[in-house]
Amino acid sequence: MKSQTVYSKTAPLDEVKSVAKEILKLLPKNAVIFLKGDLAAGKTTFTNAVVEQLGLGTATSPTFSLQQVYGDSFFHYDFYRMEFEEIANLGLIDEFEKEGLHFVEWGGDKLRELLLGAGFKLFCISIEQKGDKREYVLEVLNA
Repeated sequence: MKSQTVYSKTAPLDEVKSVAKEILKLLPKNAVIFLKGDLAAGKTTFTNAVVEQLGLGTATSPTFSLQQVYGDSFFHYDFYRMEFEEIANLGLIDEFEKEGLHFVEWGGDKLRELLLGAGFKLFCISIEQKGDKREYVLEVLNA
């Protein structure tokens, strides 16, 4: 899989809104964005900053609901501890057909491969803790 880094920034957590604003400018209106980072790295915090930038309210973690929808074109998924087959059996793969931004936590390789093969525009935002700061890296996955 080819990827291309299009954005990289290290910033304190209180600047997450400005990072979200900068990254939003680089994303198309329809895309799947995989969020990569350790537990408590700030994936949901970053997603909340994006939701706020879009004027869609406040995002909460979809850990137990698996999916949260904001407005009619922002989708947030959390597939922690889920196997690809479980995601498919629940019909959640069909959700990616809807127009908008799809932010996916813990998506896994099988889901990424399926979506790439189906022609979706895929991105990855890696979030890594660096002391009291976070490093945000945006990559285009199907470059």
